[in-house]
Formats: sequence, C-alpha cells, structure tokens
Amino acid sequence: MIPPISADDLMLATLYLAPFSRENWIFELKYDGFRCLVRKVGSRVELFSRNGKPLNRAFPDIVAAIERLPGSFVWDAELTVDEVTGRSSFERLQLRARTSMATRVRAAAKLHPARLYVFDLLAAGARDLRELPLIQRKEMLRDTFDDTAVLIYVTGIVTAGAWVFDQAVRHDFEGMIGKRLDSPYQRGRSNYWHKVKNQDYSRPAALGWGRR
Repeated sequence: MIPPISADDLMLATLYLAPFSRENWIFELKYDGFRCLVRKVGSRVELFSRNGKPLNRAFPDIVAAIERLPGSFVWDAELTVDEVTGRSSFERLQLRARTSMATRVRAAAKLHPARLYVFDLLAAGARDLRELPLIQRKEMLRDTFDDTAVLIYVTGIVTAGAWVFDQAVRHDFEGMIGKRLDSPYQRGRSNYWHKVKNQDYSRPAALGWGRR
C-alpha cells in the first residue's frame, strides 16, 4: 500500500521577485495549468487538484495513460491543455474541467487534449520518498515512465536559472520554478522552492495567483 499522501501534503514554492542562477539548484518552466496530485494503486488511478478536488471525470485521457503504467506511485505534476506552440491554454483547461457529461467529456478530450507534466515522485510502492533529496527523487521518477504526447517528464536545467527565465519570457510562459537539488519534499510553503513570475505573461490573471 502506498503512503497516505493527499493534496494537503503538496509542497509550495515561495515567490521570488527576480530571476536568478545558483549552484545546486534546478530550474523548470512554470506551466499555466492545474497543480495535480496523482495517486496510482495497482490499476486504480486518482487525480486531485491542489484543493483536493477529484479530476478523474473531466480528464479520462490522463487517467487512461497512467493506468497503462506498471506499479503503484504518487506523483506531483501540472495538468495542462496546450496550444500547438507548446504554450499552455488556461482557458481551454477550464473548459475541460467544467465538462462532466460523458459524451461531452469524450468530445472535449479530442478537441482539447490534456497533458500531464510530471516533476516529482513522492512515493513508489510502499516506500515514502519525501525525505530523499530532490535529485534522487527525479532520477527515480525518470525510470517510472517514458515520455508520450500525454505524459511528459519535466527535466529542468541545473544552475542556469537566468537562461531558463529568459526562455519563459521569450516563449510566453508563466515563469519558472527554481528548486534546491538537495531539498526534501516538505508540506506547505518552502524556501527550498522559488517561483519567479513573468510579468509580461499574456494572461495577467495568473500573476496574482499563488498556485504551486
């Protein structure tokens, strides 16, 4: 049985006002989506938003992709609906999330396919991994699945945060997340993770939100 990890246990980044580069840190693009806790026990998959809302009904395509993977685990991820350019579309994601009728869900999944950007592994089987350093958790996560059009492993760039932030601005992403490679996974707001927002992001409403 996997450890009893819930959406209340998610680790949250602290807002940092300026882009930075730093040794022993990894930097990832910040996607404009729903924070998503994934819990898989055998063939049973559960998706939860940051607020603990079940997401299975609206995103059966994501559930099906995870069901095909072996083993039991808990992931931390970002759920998005992307445009052709790779940029996240929060409006399309909200449309998917509001769709609940089975026939409409199937149609919405074809019209607005979802993606799951997976960035952390909190448990594998019965083993709780949260006390391990991030670098070890990410190495273990990389071994749990191969990238597909639906499931994407978030690699990140070590040290060069200023460059990652420049890419976020250039390609109109919400910003970046910087994480200490030796950090454990801790519940709640943490200075081990910093988020830097792109003030020129094309969806200004996202800049005032503290998700992730």
